[in-house]
Amino acid sequence: MTEGGGRPAAAHELALVPHTHWDREWYLPFQAFRVRLVEMIDRVLDELEADPGFAFTLDGQLATVDDYLAIRPGQETRIRRLIAEGRLAVGPWLILMDEFLVGGETMVRNLRMGWTRAEELGAVMPVGYLPDMFGHVAQMPQILRRAGIERAVVWRGVPAAIDRHRFRWLAPDGSGVVAEFLPDGYGNAAFLLDVTDPARVAERIDALDVLLRPYFGADTLLGMTGTDHTSPVARFMDRVARVNDGQDHWRIRVMTLRDYFAREAAEPVDESWQGELRSSRYANVLMGVTSARIDLKAAMSGAERRLARYAEPLGALWGGMRAPEPLLGVAWRHVVECSAHDSICGCSVDAVVDQVLVRLGEARQIADELTARAAVAAGRGLAPGDFVALNPSPEARQDVVELRAAIPDDWDRIDVELPGGSRLPAQEIGREPTLLLDEPMSQAAVHEFLLRVHQSELFGRYIRAWRIEPPDRGLPRRLEIEVDELIVPGRFEHGELVAAVEEALASDRAAAPAPGRWRVRVVAAPVRRFVAPVRAPALGWTGIRLVEAAPGDGGIERRVRVTGRTLDNGLVSLAVADDGAFRLERGGVALAGVGRLVDEGDYGDTYNWAPPRHDTVVDEPETTSVHVREAGPVRGVLAVERRYRWPVSVAPDGSERSNETAEETVATILELRAGEPFVRVRVAFDNACRDHRLRIHVPLPRRASASHAEGQFAVMERGLRAEGGHGETGLPTFPASGFVDAGGVAVLLDQVMEYELVGDGSALAITVLRATGLLSRDANPYRHDPAGPQLEIPGAQCRGPWRVSFALFPHGGEWHEAGVVAQAERFAHPFVVAPAAAEVPAAAGAPAPRPLPAPVEGLAVEGDGVVLAACRLDGDRLELRLVCESPLPQRATIRGPFASAREADLLGRAGGPLAVRDGRLSVDLGPWEVRSLFLALARPAGAWEPPRDEPAGISGTPGIPGTRA
Repeated sequence: MTEGGGRPAAAHELALVPHTHWDREWYLPFQAFRVRLVEMIDRVLDELEADPGFAFTLDGQLATVDDYLAIRPGQETRIRRLIAEGRLAVGPWLILMDEFLVGGETMVRNLRMGWTRAEELGAVMPVGYLPDMFGHVAQMPQILRRAGIERAVVWRGVPAAIDRHRFRWLAPDGSGVVAEFLPDGYGNAAFLLDVTDPARVAERIDALDVLLRPYFGADTLLGMTGTDHTSPVARFMDRVARVNDGQDHWRIRVMTLRDYFAREAAEPVDESWQGELRSSRYANVLMGVTSARIDLKAAMSGAERRLARYAEPLGALWGGMRAPEPLLGVAWRHVVECSAHDSICGCSVDAVVDQVLVRLGEARQIADELTARAAVAAGRGLAPGDFVALNPSPEARQDVVELRAAIPDDWDRIDVELPGGSRLPAQEIGREPTLLLDEPMSQAAVHEFLLRVHQSELFGRYIRAWRIEPPDRGLPRRLEIEVDELIVPGRFEHGELVAAVEEALASDRAAAPAPGRWRVRVVAAPVRRFVAPVRAPALGWTGIRLVEAAPGDGGIERRVRVTGRTLDNGLVSLAVADDGAFRLERGGVALAGVGRLVDEGDYGDTYNWAPPRHDTVVDEPETTSVHVREAGPVRGVLAVERRYRWPVSVAPDGSERSNETAEETVATILELRAGEPFVRVRVAFDNACRDHRLRIHVPLPRRASASHAEGQFAVMERGLRAEGGHGETGLPTFPASGFVDAGGVAVLLDQVMEYELVGDGSALAITVLRATGLLSRDANPYRHDPAGPQLEIPGAQCRGPWRVSFALFPHGGEWHEAGVVAQAERFAHPFVVAPAAAEVPAAAGAPAPRPLPAPVEGLAVEGDGVVLAACRLDGDRLELRLVCESPLPQRATIRGPFASAREADLLGRAGGPLAVRDGRLSVDLGPWEVRSLFLALARPAGAWEPPRDEPAGISGTPGIPGTRA
């Protein structure tokens, strides 16, 4: 190895990288840590300017810079200068995330935000710096390579098979990076220079050499001088100079990580590893965070999905608002900031969790509002009283939608009319009260009642008519107000109502000396709720209309039949047993005893589950009851209620669960829809107990030696064991995002969930709750080293209402042969339904003035196992990201409103052109390949064009995806 000038390097050389690792929020909330961050960066800048030989790596995340500049905006010039000199290394990430708890698209946006911001400041450190993630996802090498990054730095998760500091890390598609493994972590030389005696520093380097030399061989040692929330020691370079001058055995060279890799010769790397890094052989991977605060995981998954799969693609294709990019930027920034491992993992104090939920909630609010506007814009040409249904999937499909409308009382049965005039029966699921108020009032009370009317709004509806009836034959004067769901511009004037009431009151006072009584009635249109099967084109929309059913029985394909304990739609059948578990069958594949709930103690913490020494497992209910909530034919729902007695806590010493118990009633809601080959499951209860883990068991049709779990652009195969080490018990409790499949059944998910193959592969256990009260337990039975301070965090006990949803899809063959990816897409992406944005609603029962227009396709993508990761507007082009989630190569055929196409990388840089023929683009994808494309939009006269103005007269509230009763 040689130095930059060509002189031979010292025989014993130490490359020292001064840095800090900065958790934005953890055992303190964000603003408390920012106070310390400002002080730390102040010191770093002073140290950099005091000595031109000093260099600093700012943790690979630009959020530290932005958080600092928000308080010290005047320091940006200093930071830019130091970056330009190559002595302050920033990027490439915006935030250091937990890779397993966020989606692959969030990682892409994270990298792009960080890279863009670093370029704005002057230069990007082109290193995939991943120092403290709780393991690493399989596709990270491909993500880095498709951004032009060839080097990575890792610590946690590296398996025992790797025994060198450098190895080739390969993604499932075969692309790879050279990974630098930090055998003793990112703080292996954290306190090396904390003493001033050069001889003692040399002794510390000797000890570091003993630790690292087995991994480095003859290579230069890499020492990371820094750790959590630390600043460099004062007069750093003076100390280094004294050490170098005071002895001949070691030569310290201070540099950034970019410098370190630039000095390394391009030597071949012998060792390699393909796939995810989840071993705790060298460091804790803290595998219990997947099940800590599952509500955080639901909030993250929901915000990601609503942005990437609803607001962006539907807004790009159908409009709804002029220039929404700044709003989307705010929402994505919130999501990415919350992806940090001490934010999304749930291993933080309660104040942090509260703030994370607020930020994710704000991201979802933006996404939902933009989605609602896209729905209104798409259905602008529909008639009053119609509905628009948007399909967020890139292929045409059917979904069961919920509709809410004012229907005349004399209509007995309702059909859904589709474009072309075809009809299907709608299933009524509820009626809302029509008499909202019927109350005798004094004259003074009537006057005060008018104060309740805000403009035209009353009781959450809008006044469309009113009348005042005079007293008659001893009956009091009556004020009757009719309200409706929609705002009717010009129909109601608040002043007219007030004036008429005042005039009537004055008349009453003149007619009788004693004040008379009034009767006030508020009547709403007869509103009913329905479910109906609807088919819509790929990323497109269709109009639908509720009409009075004609005589006879309309046909529903695969109608749902319900008895007291069974559901059947011709594709799937289930029967509930006496203990509340159920038998599930599809196509000759049968599962028995599904849904057994197993409650056990938890003496761990938010990082690692651990049982008490003597556990009490509760898996049998005391009572069981089954109720039919919906009887088909479109949707059938059974509610299975089981009553248990769970121990209320674990003893403080971890010896056992308490003898005191609490009664818990758990409702398992089983739902079957017409045409769906899977059963939807919801688990709901009010958690009154502490220190426990609740899992639902799914016995497998056949014993499995491995599982396949979707997440982060891949489907990972995992066995029955997990590699432990470093004092951490290896538990095979793994994360899954879109689905987990084993032994002939797939559990379809709409959020990150924890699962385990139990019983030697005979069943899947899905964690629906883990309640624990400590951030980190110093004496965790399953982890020797503390993962943080031992702080009480009562919120992690998850007391109160708790809800978790998933679906079960039995199948024959392997997961990729059975269409599991397509069913997961269907489960997690419900249609968006909105009432037509009409200024004047149709009169109840009046015929629609015109037929429904034909369904309109947006953008279609065909290909088995080809998943849409992103479809967003980028100027006058669409950025499209596809993933081949298949072990086999696939051809993706894309059809839509584009005239030309180009390749793109993950940073949004355009590549070579692609051939578009007859409005179609065919792209060959290798197994597990992530592919980005730019599609130049074509807008000839009279063809598709996204509306550029905000829709006028938005009335009502469109249905937002993901809401379920």
